[in-house]
Parts: sequence; structure tokens; C-alpha cells
Amino acid sequence: MPYQWLKNKTLPADAPAGGAPLAELLDSTLTLKAVAADHFYIDTQQDGKNVRINSRNVTQAAGDHTAVSIKPSKSADGSGGITGLEVSPRFQASMGGNDLRAILADPVLKAGSGDIAAQVVAVEANIDFGTSGTRTITGDVSAFSSFLAVPSTYTYSGLISFLRIRDVNVKGWDCFLNLDSSGTGASTGSDKASNSKDHTLKVYVGSSLYHIQLYAN
Repeated sequence: MPYQWLKNKTLPADAPAGGAPLAELLDSTLTLKAVAADHFYIDTQQDGKNVRINSRNVTQAAGDHTAVSIKPSKSADGSGGITGLEVSPRFQASMGGNDLRAILADPVLKAGSGDIAAQVVAVEANIDFGTSGTRTITGDVSAFSSFLAVPSTYTYSGLISFLRIRDVNVKGWDCFLNLDSSGTGASTGSDKASNSKDHTLKVYVGSSLYHIQLYAN
């Protein structure tokens, strides 16, 4: 029985640039293309269902597996930027509900045996510029950047913080921050206690507010 690709649809006249078809199967590679004048839409028909990509059992014993790879590559010089992935869930005006999360990273180890020879990381942010080149970067370079845009007219029952550490389940954290060494630029080996005290970082532990003292350089 053949697969039904299109039902009761007329292909638009403005096909993708170069006259390529909307669906192309070359050997074992399937390529889907939106028409030139529109986005490419993938939607479920029921609100309780999601779009699942590569949600399957991986049976290879050797070699790494990547479920989804997104690698747009800018090949035209100019002033435009590029974003690899944009996630922006929302509640429309006058609509309420429960949690609102942009990204949930949840690596899972099922109960039982099976050793992990390397690390377990929920989110890894690497900046890879190589080791050569002559580019000029005018703005900051950061692994994480956060911008808070919330109105003062809302009522907030909880705290508004850059980072939250939830209560642990069974085993606690060994430390707050793990640095490979002191020579990475993220820390120094010298004592700053003799320097002028300047600003503090506010930390809530439960409902109690504490301060971490900062020192002028």
C-alpha cells in the first residue's frame, strides 16, 4: 500500500526556488521543503499530543548517537544574525494555567545496572571559535545570557532569581560550583580580603536572605 503524501491538496505555484519538489526521496534520504514564500509547519491535531523526533530505542552498542542535529550555516556575508533554535511558549492575553517552561532538560537513568563511563550533563554550553582567525567581536561573549522583562504590576508570590537550586531528592550536591583549576580566568588564587568591600550577591536559603561579599579589584 503506497504512502499517502497529500490529500485533497493542490500544490502551490510558487514551489521552492530552483523548481525542487515539496517532497524529495533520493535513495534513502527524504527531504521536505516548504514553498518559497512560506514557512514549514509541523502541527499536531490534538492538544494532548506532541511532535516526536527520533524517540526510539538506540540499539547500536558502539559509537555515539545524536537524536537531533540543527546546524544552520550562514554562507552569505552581511549584517544579519543567525539563531540555531528559538523556543518561545506563551499564554495568550487573559489566559491562565500552570507551569510555563521554555526548555526542560531531563537526562534519565532508569533504575538498575549499567555504568556510565563519562559524565552526565543536563545542559552543555560550549563556545567554539577554533584556535585561529582575525575576527573582531564587538559585543560580549558569554555561555549564558539572561534578560529579565517582567512588569511591576504583576503579583509575585515567589522570588524572582537568575538561578534556582531546587530541594534535592535522596543525595545532595557536593558543591555549588566545580572549577577544573584556578587558572581558567574564572577564579584567582590571591586573597582579596585587604581590598575594598564593594557590593554583595544576594542569596536566599529558604526564606532567609544572605549576602556574599564582593571586593574591588
